[in-house]
Amino acid sequence: MKTVGRPVGTTAEQTRAVVLAAAAEEFGSRGYTRTSIRRIADRANLTSAAIYYHFPTKLACLEAVQGDALEILRAHWDPIMARDGHIAERVGLLLKAGALINRHHPDMARISARAIMEDASGHSEMTGAVQVALAYTEDVFDQLVADAIARGEIAEGVPPQAILDMISGLMRGLSNIAALEQPIDRYTAAIDALGELFAGRLFTAIGGKAPRPARPAARSIRAAATKRTVS
Repeated sequence: MKTVGRPVGTTAEQTRAVVLAAAAEEFGSRGYTRTSIRRIADRANLTSAAIYYHFPTKLACLEAVQGDALEILRAHWDPIMARDGHIAERVGLLLKAGALINRHHPDMARISARAIMEDASGHSEMTGAVQVALAYTEDVFDQLVADAIARGEIAEGVPPQAILDMISGLMRGLSNIAALEQPIDRYTAAIDALGELFAGRLFTAIGGKAPRPARPAARSIRAAATKRTVS
């Protein structure tokens, strides 16, 4: 039986947390457009009236979910940005923190990825709800590049904007991998491979070492990954 108001023996804060957890799962799995207050209420085992007590609209609910997500992100990223370190090392740490977040809060990446897709489809009313988190990540990337320039960590002649775009693209691309509901190990493996790339160990040297044996042409990397996922 659904609870009409706050469940007996719980605080308003606890009920709000239950609502936001249910909302995050709905937004992450169905997207903003296909999520309704009724579906959130069903997942939380509450009535719609109980949801409206805490959030007057679906958009307000999404904004609260994104606000909590931003706090989680900052709790992991701010300490990394506060420490000294080469830009390659800091990017690697940010990515590994992202893997940890996605393991414990898998809906975060899915919500962001779906927000981009839905906005492109004409559902722009929820763009503002994710804009604060996006602005924070852009500020972090700006700081990374600015620090790297000040420390002489970027090769001469490489445009700073190109480095910024590369980092932003890497972060968002890997987040989309996590958002595809694939095993989290694929996200972690991609981060490890990126670390090897930064360290110069991912590919053999051109004209130096002998190339590795080629994979069989009949089996693509994507097909191999799909087979591992199914099995």
